[in-house]
Parts: sequence; structure tokens; C-alpha cells
Amino acid sequence: MTQSFMTRTVTITAIIIATSLSAFAANAPVGWAINAIGTLTIIRADGVEEQLQGRKTMPLYEGDVLKTDASSQAYIQLKQGVNVALNEETSFKILSRWQKDKPTTWILRLSQGEVWAKTAGDGPKAFEVETPVATAAVKETEFNLKVQPDGQSILTVIEGVVQFGTAFGTCPIRTNTISYGVRGKKCTKPADSDAKAAKAWTSTLIPPSAPVQ
Repeated sequence: MTQSFMTRTVTITAIIIATSLSAFAANAPVGWAINAIGTLTIIRADGVEEQLQGRKTMPLYEGDVLKTDASSQAYIQLKQGVNVALNEETSFKILSRWQKDKPTTWILRLSQGEVWAKTAGDGPKAFEVETPVATAAVKETEFNLKVQPDGQSILTVIEGVVQFGTAFGTCPIRTNTISYGVRGKKCTKPADSDAKAAKAWTSTLIPPSAPVQ
């Protein structure tokens, strides 16, 4: 067996292994839907629709679109300790961003509705929620973000600091404050807010059997 043939064989084998690992990673869940009051609709990347009702566990994958209707709410958990609740009439897509030597950044592209999110576990997380006019980027925090029909985004920080940015700049929004992201402007200066009231809608949604991770 010649050296060149052995080299080609090793190279082909390496490519096959790398391809298999990439395919496995692409098909691995990035989180789980844990609970739905009413119905949570999950639209997979291939267009297949699945629904979750009640307290069950359903895998979530990158590229999934999650939706609730006017009488539904849902609770999900993403890997690395990111917990998210969806209020009524909410829709977002699960995405991610990878950078060399850095943890994966989970991204929720929120087109409408309202979400509560909390990062938990050991160490800071890399997590963002994008709306039509603003982006909330966090590491260790709890917040509520609502998108109005005109795209205006209302951020209430319950605990920690959220970097709230539009195309015109980014503002650090801190515990017990609220800020507004409006198209064509920088986010508003943080104002005092009742953080507990902002997350009151989640009180019956997160089941005791599925604590925040």
C-alpha cells in the first residue's frame, strides 16, 4: 500500500467522521418544551407542525418556530440554563450564533408577543432576544420583553443587567427598571418599574416538577 493511498484513506475517513458528527450535532435537541396552557405549536424547519398540550416534554431544535394563540401560554428550557416562557399570541424562532473559543449564543427571534426569560446554573450565559426594532443581550439575568403590534419593544429587567440595543445604540438596563425600543431611535433611558408585576403572568405556567435550571 503506497503512502499516498494511505494518506487519501485517512483523509476520507476523517471527512466521513466529521460529517457524521456534524449531522449528529445538527439533529441534537437544543432544548425542550416543558409545559403548555392551551396549545404550543412547534413548526419544524421542514415545515412539519407538532403541538404540545399540558405538562409533557418535547424536544426543540434550531430553526424551530414556536407559537401560542390568544388562549395559550408555554414554558421551555434551552440548553446551558436558559429558561423561557411564552405569553399569549407569541411567536419566535430558535437560532444560534457560534464563535471560535466562545460558548454558543442562543437567539430567539421574537416577531410578536411577550416572553419572560431567566438564565440559571453555573456561570454566565450567552443569550439574546431579537425583536423587529431591538435586541436584548444577557449573560446572567431575568427579564420580560414585549413586542407591540407596531414593533415597539418594552423591556423590564427583573434582576441583573440587560444590554438593550437598537440600530442607534445600546443601553444597559438594570434591575427593577423599564426601557422602550422604538424604530428609528435609541432605547429610552431606564425608568423605575414594578418587576414583579411584569412577570405575574408566568405564575401558573412553570410547573413545580420542572424547576428553572
